Amino acid sequence: MSRFSTKTEQQLEGRVTGRLAAGGIITGHTLQHFYGQGFYVILPAIYTWLGLTPVGAGVIGMVRQVSSGVATMIGGFFIDKLQHRRILILYLSMLLMGLGYLLVGLSPTYLLILLSLSLAGAAGAIWHPAALGLLSQRYPEHRGFLLALHRSSGNIGEILGPLSVGALLLVFVWQKVLFGAFPIAVVTALLLWTTLRWAGDWQIPTDQTSPQRMLREQFAALKEVLKNRGLVLLLLVSGISGLGQGSIMLWLPLYLQEAQGMGSLGIGVHVGLLSGVGIVSVPVIGILSDRFGRNRVIFMVLMVQAAIAILMALVGSGIILTILVGFMGAFLFALNPLVQAGALDIAEGKRLEGSMIGLLWGSNAAFSGVSPVLAGFLITSLGYGVLFWYIATVKVVAGLFAITLLLSTTRTQRIFRS
Repeated sequence: MSRFSTKTEQQLEGRVTGRLAAGGIITGHTLQHFYGQGFYVILPAIYTWLGLTPVGAGVIGMVRQVSSGVATMIGGFFIDKLQHRRILILYLSMLLMGLGYLLVGLSPTYLLILLSLSLAGAAGAIWHPAALGLLSQRYPEHRGFLLALHRSSGNIGEILGPLSVGALLLVFVWQKVLFGAFPIAVVTALLLWTTLRWAGDWQIPTDQTSPQRMLREQFAALKEVLKNRGLVLLLLVSGISGLGQGSIMLWLPLYLQEAQGMGSLGIGVHVGLLSGVGIVSVPVIGILSDRFGRNRVIFMVLMVQAAIAILMALVGSGIILTILVGFMGAFLFALNPLVQAGALDIAEGKRLEGSMIGLLWGSNAAFSGVSPVLAGFLITSLGYGVLFWYIATVKVVAGLFAITLLLSTTRTQRIFRS
């Protein structure tokens, strides 16, 4: 009886520490996006301070996207090799990201700002394969929900960041706002450590029966997964959709300043709206994907995004635009956790969680890294009014690939049933 009681207590303690660890990772993601999204509110100030052109601003967006994508793709592969070091990687990601934004504030030239942003982008991006790999392995039956919850915690940071930065810019110059990044990152890393240090079993892979793989075996497993047509289509859907998502995050603040004459606080409110509504909607959409299938929900999300972008193009300004920004926010960040969960479903049991997240981020970087510069050329030639039409177009194209993915999955299911 006592043995049974002890075992029950150990299981209960394991569940509690596991939930605390998951909660710590999910909460830490809030800060990871606090400065990342707050930077979009700072960007118009940098744009004016440096006297940039739209293309110059687009290069800033490209550097952030490409550095984060390359770091995640390479880092995700090696994180799968170093699964027992994933928690340490989370700490380093947080600290180096804060250091990167501090260096942006200290940089006196455009080139140094780009180099510092590449450090901040790369360091922040490494968080995702480590964090999402841990959550995916620990809770495979609730993968869609946990990944969506992780995304929603980022949305909280994406509300608080723009609002806080917008208010601070009324009092301080943009450089001083960035000086606070590193101290905040240090405090967050310490808080994360207090929750994760109790979950000792999170330091090791969940699959204890498999020996550590050599790099050649890791490449072979990844190559085998890449033969899956569904994964290739997922990468295309995510990448093409990212063309629009990267553009709206970078260019909406500049559109509001340059075309609407809006100040930093108003810009902060709109950027916060773009992220805030997703706190509730993204987990709900994640649950729907667990219940009704990833691909159906992915297609639905893309079509809603396209419709809202068209309405934003037709309206252009005023309170209706503000409302539409909120509606866009309800769906804008829903796609990534759905695609991530779909990719992790395909790689189930292959110990490739980090590699899958890295592939998705790398694919997104290849597309969204080009998008800010492409949008910059379009805006220079046609004006800011082209922005929302561009976003709607790429969402529709991504939706066409999503239809192909949905039909391919349905056909495969029918074959297996027969």
